[in-house]
Amino acid sequence: MTETLSDPAPSDAGSPARLAGQRFAQALAWTDLIAVTARVEATLHAAGSLEDLFALEAGLGAGFPERPPVCELMWAGEAADIEPCGLRLAAFDDAGRVLLRKSYLVGGADHAG
Repeated sequence: MTETLSDPAPSDAGSPARLAGQRFAQALAWTDLIAVTARVEATLHAAGSLEDLFALEAGLGAGFPERPPVCELMWAGEAADIEPCGLRLAAFDDAGRVLLRKSYLVGGADHAG
């Protein structure tokens, strides 16, 4: 299921990408997986922006205040299986096992152009 996040404010403090990072970290915390998360992989659709990646990184950093995981930020090409304006996040443990995967829509019409 893809969660749609609207842009409530023009600053990255309230951007959908930052909110996605925070919500992903919350989901890991609620399921007691945050302590064993070693790596987060973020894949942003090609229609996204560099600002989205910076905001996402800030959101993940806020969500992991004690021990931030290694973050891999990637662009997906136009042919990828990610929706336009989409963001897919995956958390992994030290052994490389997937702990959680979630998808978000972080852009609006201004990103999809």
